[in-house]
Amino acid sequence: MNKNFELDKNLAISFLQKNNYHNFTIKKIAGDASFRSYYRINIKNNSLILMHTPPKFEDIKPFINIDRFLIKNGFLAPEIIAIDKKNGFILLKDFGDISFTKYLQKNPDRELELYQMACEELTKLAKISPNKIRLNQYNNAILFKEVMLFIEWYLPYKNITISLEQRQLYKKLWFKQFDMMQQNRQHIVLRDYHADNLMLVNIAGNNNVGLLDFQDALIGSNAYDILSLLEDARRDVDPQTVIKILNYYIKSNNIDESKFIKDYNIISLQRNIKIIGIFARLAIRDNKPQYLQLLPRVEKYILNRLESCDHDFGKLKDLILQIINKN
Repeated sequence: MNKNFELDKNLAISFLQKNNYHNFTIKKIAGDASFRSYYRINIKNNSLILMHTPPKFEDIKPFINIDRFLIKNGFLAPEIIAIDKKNGFILLKDFGDISFTKYLQKNPDRELELYQMACEELTKLAKISPNKIRLNQYNNAILFKEVMLFIEWYLPYKNITISLEQRQLYKKLWFKQFDMMQQNRQHIVLRDYHADNLMLVNIAGNNNVGLLDFQDALIGSNAYDILSLLEDARRDVDPQTVIKILNYYIKSNNIDESKFIKDYNIISLQRNIKIIGIFARLAIRDNKPQYLQLLPRVEKYILNRLESCDHDFGKLKDLILQIINKN
């Protein structure tokens, strides 16, 4: 199956040559949890990024539209240099390889500073009317479809079976939680806003936040992206940083704190339940077992949310703990 996603180097070379690039090298630098892959194109003293999205599996148009929207509104997203929609190629400006994750591995004392920078980008985004871009709504149906990944992939991975009655109850209880959320969920949500997708880009001696991996953006709750940043599946964020950044975000956006925290708690459980389903699917279906090593951190987020926060998850808490404790 993985062969379907391998880069056709002849097509890539042809695409680059058609855009007047010659005498280059192509080096794979990353793949992600989707079917996309990324390559650094080295040309003399310059480098570019080639993004490949197999057209059979994904559409590149959302990335193009959102990238251009972000740049137009003053965000640092990678400039698009050339596009081949037929073969799924986009040639991008190279932000380098200093992600927040890499930088903080060597400079852990700068965590609060970087996370405040990331928070300020979300504050800028929150001020932009969602009417300025055409995106789908992050509605209850999508939220529920995502938590079903827990049932469809995580439970089989753990060899856990549940009854039809439990599945029906699971659905009913989730929709009850979604109905508790604020109904005016009218914010642009990038959805994968975490340290691996945030780049530290130096421009004229100043550090800036470069944005990556935003093609799945929707219109939804303003709690989603800040939650994504602070409950990172790939790295532990200092608890004091979490508290300070969350308070900073609430004050910066003049938010009704009680309503926001209710949404934050629900989205935390929803998102992390989804993520462990995705990681199990990546291992089982896509032969990417490396994601399994991230499961314990996300499982911990789930248990902490269920057992420690002041939000009333009611019978949903009991059901999820009952299911998880079966193994």
